[in-house]
Amino acid sequence: MDHKLRVLVRLDVAPSSAVLEVTGCLTADSWRSLAPLIRKTAALVRGHRITVDLTAAQHIERAALPLLCENVAGRDIDLRIECPDILPECSALVPAGGAKQ
Repeated sequence: MDHKLRVLVRLDVAPSSAVLEVTGCLTADSWRSLAPLIRKTAALVRGHRITVDLTAAQHIERAALPLLCENVAGRDIDLRIECPDILPECSALVPAGGAKQ
């Protein structure tokens, strides 16, 4: 299954924080692509305040969130993650009609 991850980085002219808007699928594998983007963005931002906005993601695997936090936090990065209360499942894994198999 191809889980694509798309990221838009928003910075102000005098950056003190940044927002990474994530769409697509954040999985236990794809978080590895997001971590270096967070670190590179933090290098551009004074204060290293980074928000990862997952509210528009189409699919979020529960296992990906702690992996991302553990591997990025503690590197002088103030990481904040915004995600929906109920994590969306991949539409390719949910049969038509919305019922799980």
